[in-house]
Amino acid sequence: MTVKDGSAVRRAERLTILSSCCGVTGETVLTDSAVIMLYLASLGAGNTGLLFSTSVLPLFNGLAVIPMAVLAPRLGVRKLVLASCAVSCMGYLAASLAPWFGFGAKTVLWGITCAALVQAGFIAGWFPLLNSFVSPETRVAFLGRMRFFHQLCAAVFVLLAGWFIHGGESAGRLFFTVLLASLIFCGRFFCILAVPPFPEEGRKDFRSWRQDLAEAASLGKLRRFSFYQILFNAGSFGILPLALLCLKRIGLPDGVTVIVSGSSFVGMMLGYWFIRHLAGKFSEKGVVMLLCVLCLPSAVGFALLRSLPGTLVCILLALSLCGASFAVAAFSVVSSAVVMSCAEKENASMTMAFGNAFYYGSAGLVRILLSCAAGAAWFGSLEGSVFGSGFGLLFILFAVLMTLSLLVAPWFFRKER
Repeated sequence: MTVKDGSAVRRAERLTILSSCCGVTGETVLTDSAVIMLYLASLGAGNTGLLFSTSVLPLFNGLAVIPMAVLAPRLGVRKLVLASCAVSCMGYLAASLAPWFGFGAKTVLWGITCAALVQAGFIAGWFPLLNSFVSPETRVAFLGRMRFFHQLCAAVFVLLAGWFIHGGESAGRLFFTVLLASLIFCGRFFCILAVPPFPEEGRKDFRSWRQDLAEAASLGKLRRFSFYQILFNAGSFGILPLALLCLKRIGLPDGVTVIVSGSSFVGMMLGYWFIRHLAGKFSEKGVVMLLCVLCLPSAVGFALLRSLPGTLVCILLALSLCGASFAVAAFSVVSSAVVMSCAEKENASMTMAFGNAFYYGSAGLVRILLSCAAGAAWFGSLEGSVFGSGFGLLFILFAVLMTLSLLVAPWFFRKER
């Protein structure tokens, strides 16, 4: 196909949205929800293992996306995306079936890690694949619509999972939920396989990847925004997994923990929905500063949490998580739109990989550091201190980082001269 006819573009949009719904629902449950943390805990994993499970996907996406971007123009973004999806499916299925064959938490973590490593290939090819049929004029609207629907699917699945897990013996129900999520994830491969092929834009001379990387790094707007992502993600991305671990520590029932975590998915869904309207009314700087403010109530609220919360406190914590998740989701759309807008046709894969390396790498790094902190001796020794616990200290740190992100945003988002 050489011409982007309207019917083919609409079909591609529908299929990529459906593929995103399948992929994100599965990914969310298996790498970024209370479900996987409770699943691993039932298999004997400690705090470090629980937080590690939420960090490997963004960490490997950040570390491996540039090497994968080198492969993209040579292998073809479509083939790279499909190959990555196929291997990820096998990794997630191995993780979900591990207890069935008598394996424990380590095997589950290995399966998740394998899937997360090759997902970098998906990231390297996904945005160039979208760029092949999404026009610049509809980019933010399409990304917002796609992420709204995939977050809606994830939120509904997690909330139903919380109701299902809370309704009976949780170990078997956790296993069934994780297995179902891995099967749903496999739908991503088949949906992308059905997307009509469009001409792929990129270099034909296959010059040195170092030259491509240097060209991407020379873009002032992209470079400043990439560094800002480190600061924003350092303060925002650790809030959700640490909050879920905190709720588990104080004795909240498994089903209630999953339901409270579901509020974060509702927040993400709303973030994807509203960014379509906010982006047109405010500058990038104004939107990002608002998102910094939304993360503060969650960080402060959990820093003050000392004991098992009552119903009202649970509702307030759920609302604060909703606000923080709104900010994380909306920022991801801003990030993708900025990175895609900086991508020149001949160097699109490497330019988008450069920006995504900072985004995903910083998100994964903060969660890896959290997993190390939660397993350290000093973390437990802070119990009863002025911070309340190790959790209190880390949430205070998140609040400081988000305040700093708010204050420095005008400098990072200054106009090009």
